Amino acid sequence: MTEKIIINSELDVLKARIAGKKMAAAIGFGEIALAEIEIVISELGTNIVKHANARGEIVFNALTDGNARGIEIIAADQGPGIKDIDEMMTDGRSTTGTLGIGLSGVKRLTDEFYLQSAEGSVTILRVRKWMMSDYRSQIRYSVLSKPKSGERVSGDACFFKHLPSVAVFSVIDALGHGFHAHEAAVQAISVLENSYHRTLYEIVERCHKKLRNTRGCAAAFGRIDFKTLKFQHISVGNVETRVYSTPAQLRPACTNGIIGTIIENIRVEEYPYNKGACIVMFSDGISGKFELDGAMLRKTPQEISDFIFSNYAKNHDDATVLVLK
Repeated sequence: MTEKIIINSELDVLKARIAGKKMAAAIGFGEIALAEIEIVISELGTNIVKHANARGEIVFNALTDGNARGIEIIAADQGPGIKDIDEMMTDGRSTTGTLGIGLSGVKRLTDEFYLQSAEGSVTILRVRKWMMSDYRSQIRYSVLSKPKSGERVSGDACFFKHLPSVAVFSVIDALGHGFHAHEAAVQAISVLENSYHRTLYEIVERCHKKLRNTRGCAAAFGRIDFKTLKFQHISVGNVETRVYSTPAQLRPACTNGIIGTIIENIRVEEYPYNKGACIVMFSDGISGKFELDGAMLRKTPQEISDFIFSNYAKNHDDATVLVLK
């Protein structure tokens, strides 16, 4: 199911809102999701109209991915392009200077976000929203994190993105503590938010480039493909990962280096993924002396993370543990 609306005026934006909402309702989205989809369409359509001499279009596609259903919205225009995508993704900014939700708001209201643009070129924005009830049950997660005792902010950070076919996740541990470490961790997370659809190798390369003017970080990155049942992993520095409930417990290797300063010989490791496996990813603020027995592995991610954090988090360091199951 596909529908295209040519956008030249605010009336066309209204037509697009009606068409998109009708398709989303037919797919099965509920009232709240329909309202969010309308907001996204309105923002994208208004951005096209506000560009001087710009002609654009919005295309709607009904999606299926296994048992998951969703809608894809593609907005394209012939406007002046976006000179600085990172700046435009900042909260409160809009490509048109309007008081709309901006591209950062569009991203928050959707599950997948792809933007291609440059100054003086065509801008293409593709977003996808999925029916949460169709796939959210595939994997659950829990994160516990705290800064070093006496610090107000942490140099640790965590990322998790769940899509119908894949889950992408990471634990970041910036060097040192306090504000500057926190700033480096935030920049790493911003790369993940804009690049989670890329390969793990590309994500690490982008983080390395982004963090060159910071103190850098250690980090582990994971990707589960639910179709091929593969688990991919990269770790740079001292962020560890353990995988339980497999024929043999996995402890993927950590590559020496600092993202943003020096990384060498990084490679993506790939392992079989067994449904129900428990993945634990943690910064060095968590002692690696913990063990998870069969009884603990039958508990929820929240209970497992609480056990690890309560018994093995260090007070003299930022500490973060992510548990997926």
